[in-house]
Amino acid sequence: MSTAKIDVSIVIPVYNGGDTLGPMIEKILREKRINLEIIIVNDGSTDNTAEILQTFNDPRLIVVHQTNQGVYAARNAGIAVRRGDWLILLDADDDFTDDMIVDRFRQANLHDVDVYIANGWRNEQREGDFSNTIHHHQPYNKTIKGFSWINHVVGVREWPHYLWLQIVRSEYINQLQLTFQLGSSHKDILWTTELALGNGRFYISDKPDYVYCDNHNSITHSKKYFDSRTLSYIGVISQLIRWANESRYHEVKRALLIHSLEEARHFFGMYRKKTKDKPYARAQFFQHIRFVDLLKGVNSGRKMWFLLRLYMAFVRS
Repeated sequence: MSTAKIDVSIVIPVYNGGDTLGPMIEKILREKRINLEIIIVNDGSTDNTAEILQTFNDPRLIVVHQTNQGVYAARNAGIAVRRGDWLILLDADDDFTDDMIVDRFRQANLHDVDVYIANGWRNEQREGDFSNTIHHHQPYNKTIKGFSWINHVVGVREWPHYLWLQIVRSEYINQLQLTFQLGSSHKDILWTTELALGNGRFYISDKPDYVYCDNHNSITHSKKYFDSRTLSYIGVISQLIRWANESRYHEVKRALLIHSLEEARHFFGMYRKKTKDKPYARAQFFQHIRFVDLLKGVNSGRKMWFLLRLYMAFVRS
């Protein structure tokens, strides 16, 4: 294996993503301006993913095969073997501009930050069209500390926690001993929160470079997956509250509690409309979350009305 310095490690978990994986790998391998490695974690795919991977003969491509353990375990496996100074986490079914990797690498180094967050488009790329972008209300084009960023994103109710918009300094990840919490979904919220709770240097760009494609055939849209998504929200909410109650995060305590209530709103929507085993979800909610903690996150009449609805729905059930 080459001992050359690696600028960027790109980790892509894949489960039955053979149809889209090949073109993405080809596009990444066309980038020759920096030294990179692509780490594909095949999470127990049963389609043609393994065959697609065998068609590539490039030393920059590293393949990790594992039994199906879920996307976050797959990301952890890729992160564990990375060698790059910077880390980019991608999904196998999205797209990005030709210069995305090198632009993020250069901008992150230019501004000497720990985390650089780009913008992106939803579903289709529209050069010059900023109405279709992922975020619109960030503290753009300046460095900002993690605590300040948390307070800002909660204040404007726009938390761009999307992994595929980030490039993160590997040394910062090591410093925080950061890995993904295991579970079925929504752990990207906690990953991004932990990045910010490290209070490192952030730079948020208004320039889009990534195209997020909402794949309606993905597992997240499967009816079998709805109950686990509901339970995942409980894990996110309870973790945000735990962090809020740690003295070292007193500067963002209020923001974390406000955000926990916002995630409770998403939980309630999933619970009411798509959850089958409501008694179990409700029991798990009461086991891990106290209404008194959510009450501390109320910052408007609308939020109070929501919390009242949630309380009455659960108490009457």
